[in-house]
Amino acid sequence: MGYLNISIIDVIDIMLVAYILYFFYMKIKGSAAMNIFFGLFILFGIWLIVKALNMSLMSTIMNRITGVGILAFVVVFQQEIRKFLLSLGNKYSIKELFSIDKIMGNFIKKDPLQLNIPEIVEACTKFATNKVGALIVLPYHSDMSSTINTGEKLDCNVSARILDAIFFKNAPLHDGAAIIINGRIVAAKCMLPVSENMNLPKKIGLRHRSGIGISESTDSLVIIVSEERGEISYAEYGGIVMGITPEQLSDKLKERFVLGQNNFKLMAEEKIGDFLSFFKK
Repeated sequence: MGYLNISIIDVIDIMLVAYILYFFYMKIKGSAAMNIFFGLFILFGIWLIVKALNMSLMSTIMNRITGVGILAFVVVFQQEIRKFLLSLGNKYSIKELFSIDKIMGNFIKKDPLQLNIPEIVEACTKFATNKVGALIVLPYHSDMSSTINTGEKLDCNVSARILDAIFFKNAPLHDGAAIIINGRIVAAKCMLPVSENMNLPKKIGLRHRSGIGISESTDSLVIIVSEERGEISYAEYGGIVMGITPEQLSDKLKERFVLGQNNFKLMAEEKIGDFLSFFKK
């Protein structure tokens, strides 16, 4: 029986490849490119299974798909590829790739998001009472850079008064969406993609379809206040829940951005404890 000889160069090689793959993952995480690469991974897995089982007909079809796959991939997803390469070639991305602080920061979990939930709920309640339309996007991990660039960039604390000023009917920023990241309003008047789902209720308008649209392509929770009906709704993962109360909105925000991260932190600490106790035995 032979033994696997691994040198220090092999270890460095594996670590470099692992980090570069992780860097690429962080660059495309939460974007449309992530879904594209996930789809390609599924196709590659199917191709491996077909090849291992010697399925001649399926193998021929998969080989044909592979033959034209690269060309079709470039043609269909040229915008996403262009955006990714431009981002990758940015000087800040190169610095980020070789930044020790950034490397360590990617593996150290940050504190739970500090959302000012009462202020958001207060603002949405006032919007619903006065029938003021509003669209508030709260991403979890997704990169929102492209969406932020469509609006006016801000950097301010979350408060009911500021949200009221943004969505005031005659205000210059009221038309579009406000984006809140890590407890701060980072942009307003942002344009969102409209959902093309034909199974959505007929009564919903463009504001609701835009909220659903951004929830289809990102992990955002989107709060929507109807100008016509004066009701609060939220969209996530391509679905929508309409006509909720302020209390239900508060519970949803806590569940998504406070309890979820606390549970993840507790679970991670428990796993680390189990891992360390294994070596103490």
